Amino acid sequence: MQLAMKESYKFYRLVYSVFAALSLGFVVWYHFHITGVLLWNMSLAETATAAITGSAGLIIMGICIKKYFIDLSGIDVLLKRKPAQGLQVGGLHKFVRHPLYSGTLLFVWSVFLWQPLLSNLISCICITAYTLTGIYFEEKKLVQQFGEAYKKFAAKTAMLIPGLF
Repeated sequence: MQLAMKESYKFYRLVYSVFAALSLGFVVWYHFHITGVLLWNMSLAETATAAITGSAGLIIMGICIKKYFIDLSGIDVLLKRKPAQGLQVGGLHKFVRHPLYSGTLLFVWSVFLWQPLLSNLISCICITAYTLTGIYFEEKKLVQQFGEAYKKFAAKTAMLIPGLF
């Protein structure tokens, strides 16, 4: 894309973010307007678990969005601000390499636990597959960008779930 867009490439992240937000908005709107098939009736314990994990996911997402929104969204190009430099290894990154994705997956799967509808299960599977695919390409980019430092970080830090791999 960088070769094709030349000078306009600096707006790539911003355009992508706007497109992604509009697309996601439509998909979420559609998702909540279709009739879902209930897979099982929820117990109180399942509802409480879903509320706790969903809240944890939202908190993790909120921390990441607050810290990285300007850089991740592409708005930095309009503010004429340089993106953060260097490999991020502090904060939530001490526990997982991709905390925003961890929080997102925790939240969406808790929505399925809260409302175990077939449509929510399909959404969770699709979002998980999309996220894992994105991580695959992002990790390649990070190795290219940070080299051996990222390889060492990846070797000692879990991808999505603390203590796993």
